[in-house]
Amino acid sequence: MNKNKPKDVEDSAFLVAQPPVHLDEAIEMVGFGSFHYYILFICGSLFAAVAISVTSVSFVVPSAQCDFQMTSVHKGILNGASMIGMFTGSFIWGYVADSRGRRYALILSMTMDGVFSIISSVSQIYPVLIFCRLMSGFGVSGATVLYSYLGEFVNTKYREKFLCWMEMFWTGGIILLPCVAWLIIPQTFRIEYGFFLFRSWNLFVIICSLPSIILACLLVRLPESPKFLLAKGKHDETIDCLKYVYRWNHKADNKFPVTTLMLPDCINKQSNGFFNGLYESTVGLFTSKYKFIAIITCVIQFGATTSYYMLTLWFPELMNRFRWYEKTYVGPKNMTTMCEIVSIFKIEPEVTHQKCNDDIDESVYINIVIIGIACIPTSLIVPLFVNRLGLRFFLVVSFLGSGLSAACLYFITSTLENLVLSSMFAALSSVGISLMYCIAVELFPTEYRGMAVSIGSTFGKVGALMGNVIVGVFIDELCAIPILVSCSFLIISGLLVLTLPKTGRTNIQ
Repeated sequence: MNKNKPKDVEDSAFLVAQPPVHLDEAIEMVGFGSFHYYILFICGSLFAAVAISVTSVSFVVPSAQCDFQMTSVHKGILNGASMIGMFTGSFIWGYVADSRGRRYALILSMTMDGVFSIISSVSQIYPVLIFCRLMSGFGVSGATVLYSYLGEFVNTKYREKFLCWMEMFWTGGIILLPCVAWLIIPQTFRIEYGFFLFRSWNLFVIICSLPSIILACLLVRLPESPKFLLAKGKHDETIDCLKYVYRWNHKADNKFPVTTLMLPDCINKQSNGFFNGLYESTVGLFTSKYKFIAIITCVIQFGATTSYYMLTLWFPELMNRFRWYEKTYVGPKNMTTMCEIVSIFKIEPEVTHQKCNDDIDESVYINIVIIGIACIPTSLIVPLFVNRLGLRFFLVVSFLGSGLSAACLYFITSTLENLVLSSMFAALSSVGISLMYCIAVELFPTEYRGMAVSIGSTFGKVGALMGNVIVGVFIDELCAIPILVSCSFLIISGLLVLTLPKTGRTNIQ
């Protein structure tokens, strides 16, 4: 009876007759191919741009100190400005991602980071520089949405491994930054026009700001997350998104074999008013059945991020003091702990009427590159074995291992020992923080995912600010306290990971 019907009519009738398909099943039908590698490249490159943006200030502080006549207090404020902006922004961008879209939040936040970074590069007044760094930090904090955006395009079989590759891009940014700084900052050109001054560090900041803007423009051509679209009840747009990915993966215009999706039980409608919606999203998360997971992940992020920034921002200072000690005391001086060397540095080098020196020692660039390279093995091992061993295993190992490395810093007596332990600490703690974003994507459903990841990041930035205060207060007199705090926080974080449910056991979309 149907022999005379054209084949496309038969296919159309078959498709219309299909029952609604669950979104996870539809994502499985999309397949895994070139689109996913491309979106990993874009999101990973954005993550590298974030690493560059966040840590570039560590090279700006010493190279711009003479232009702004910065004291140690001024340097501390400049270092903390980005953290304050990130602390404020992390909370807000999570709500924007859950209410307006993952892609929307990423484009807006990364554009903000790039624009204010460019403005900061030509700042001639210290308060303007501080404001621009604060706003840049506010923008770059939106990058936590990257994990939600990327993970919602990938089926459950590949998701954990796929998200773990993001750490490799962060490591790439950490390695690339000192190379760019080493190439640009030592240049001696000087452009003056009236009160306007432009030097090598200004050019360095401009170069560091460009990746955020370029990659935000590339994001415009990518689709919104299908899980976000369906959570908002946008059925047709979700189908269009899946068709787009399907065509890209299969390099053809073959018809996507799904026409109807099962809508979620509760459509997440946009709230009236920004602040009202922000409040409702936060309360909704911490009154839902996921509140225990949310609290635990926030505590872990607080402890791990406090420890990471507390010591990584301290490494250049430690290396500088060890170099001074080894040059001053060529022979053995019976120093048994790092803290004794730190105290001697505080007492002895009292040079007055010294001309302002904004040169960065060449060994600083080399050591930071070495620390970045040391992070490559962990960045490769984790995605290769995560499906076999699980996220929780690597989280526990990374936090306990970095905690032990932090404890051993108390006993170091040379620059080499400092470099080795610093590399171990950076490699393990950095991958641990990245994996916390991965596990949050796995444990929270679509309607809570962006807010949960961002609130965890907010607690982390509070910890980073606290860590800077602790180091500033105790580094000269009682440097054992920052080491003890860092070590304790990491060990506690590792133990708390064991209380989280195993990924894949919650049946979350």
